[in-house]
Amino acid sequence: MRRRTGIKLWVLVLLCLSLPAAVLIPAPASAAQDSAKAARVLLVYDSLGVDTPAAGNIETLQRLLLSLGATVTTVASDAYKPEMAKDNAKLITVCNTEDLCGSITHGMTDFTGEWLHIGANPPEVLRGKLALKTETASRQSLKLSVSGLSEDHIFVNRLAYITEGKGETYGQITSSEGAIQTPYAVSAGGYAYVPYFQSGNLSELAIAYVLRTWLKADAPTQSYLLIGGITPFIDLDKLETLSEQLYNAGIPFLVSVSPLFNNTDYPAMKRYVAALQAVQAHNGSVLVQVPTPTSAGQDPSILKAQMDGFLNHLADAGIAPLGMTGDMKRAQGKEEREAGFAFSDTTILFANESGKASGQTEAVQPFAASPYTMPAKVLLRISRENKIWPAFPVNLAVTFDWFESDASQEEAVREAAGSWLPFADFKSEMHSLSSSAHKAESRSGALLLDGKPADLQDQAEPEEQAPVVSQPEQKVTFHALFSVQNRILIVLIITTLMLFAVFLLIGYRLYKKKYYKSGGGL
Repeated sequence: MRRRTGIKLWVLVLLCLSLPAAVLIPAPASAAQDSAKAARVLLVYDSLGVDTPAAGNIETLQRLLLSLGATVTTVASDAYKPEMAKDNAKLITVCNTEDLCGSITHGMTDFTGEWLHIGANPPEVLRGKLALKTETASRQSLKLSVSGLSEDHIFVNRLAYITEGKGETYGQITSSEGAIQTPYAVSAGGYAYVPYFQSGNLSELAIAYVLRTWLKADAPTQSYLLIGGITPFIDLDKLETLSEQLYNAGIPFLVSVSPLFNNTDYPAMKRYVAALQAVQAHNGSVLVQVPTPTSAGQDPSILKAQMDGFLNHLADAGIAPLGMTGDMKRAQGKEEREAGFAFSDTTILFANESGKASGQTEAVQPFAASPYTMPAKVLLRISRENKIWPAFPVNLAVTFDWFESDASQEEAVREAAGSWLPFADFKSEMHSLSSSAHKAESRSGALLLDGKPADLQDQAEPEEQAPVVSQPEQKVTFHALFSVQNRILIVLIITTLMLFAVFLLIGYRLYKKKYYKSGGGL
């Protein structure tokens, strides 16, 4: 009996020990593939809407999707093939030109995944799934509201809007005359319809709320302040002043800095590095800008070596960059992405300089961290119900371009400080960047360089150390020599004056005695 009891006890112990192992066994490959497939989005558009209000919205969608962690494949409707949908569980169709909308869904009738349509003429599948009815209005001035945010006087030449729909609704569109009061978007069962989207106004955030739900993204979000356009050729004293102003206002910030590949031993580069030390000393985080493909004009492998050299140069100076920035176009090509962004999985993408989306059709993988950029001038003109901003649907980098005048710089600092935007410290999250010789990373607010805390205290008074351009040894020697000569001359002059005074006194007394002996009088 005791033996059986002992066996049962051993069996129970073994079962208990095996449970954690069972939990730690990797999920089957098929489950992992399904999860990867669920994050893949096929984006099909009828036109780029060049020279229309829709220009730029495809690129904006690409950046939003990447910021929300989706893998994005973008293709024009005339190049779409039915087999493209097989590798994607989610489909977004965009109608930018109403005359071309009819052809956008050709070959998509067999698609059974989740579907989001943006613009006029929603496909029949969505009409059925959402019990959707729409109408069209011309030349309207609208007020758009969503999640406690609102923007007035949005003018649209032609607007499709929802009259009936079934499902969860997002925001509201109201015409200035009050004739139109309709939900901004509707969603149900993996299907969603957004009748209006245009980059450059509140609809950027409004559609981000829809995308967040549609992609089932639920991670908490942060907002950051990003200063762009930092190059060696700006007024670096103003950069140090700006760093101090933001520090005194209690605002953590990011800077996007342009690399310098040549003449890194010149005084200008030393001055640039000193200014970036000042940024880091004032609680600023440094990101390195990847040159645009058009301006690089070189083989990707050459660019990668040059970027690596610049990153090593920064690290040698005690600067710990935490990620990269670059145009969307640079992130879409496999070789160019490898050349510029291979050093870090933290990347902030900007709109292309040309304002046009790339025709690239290969899948673009998301970065581990990629806050979505929105210009401060766009965000700060949005009204809100409460003083405190609501939670944004996506990690947001609020951007300021470099300031050309002291007045514009001071005004921007006042706007940021008075905006009640909850700017977060980029170092509070985990980011890392590795070059061939160094590794920079952040952990829970700490900044590390090669595993050791980056020493910011030595840079606490950067203005006293900044222009650290040593004078040549010969000049220092001459300076010391001239200093000694000056002291010798001073001593000689003083000695001469004293001797002159003594001789004058002696001469006076001798003259006085001679005068008395000759019988003269005073």
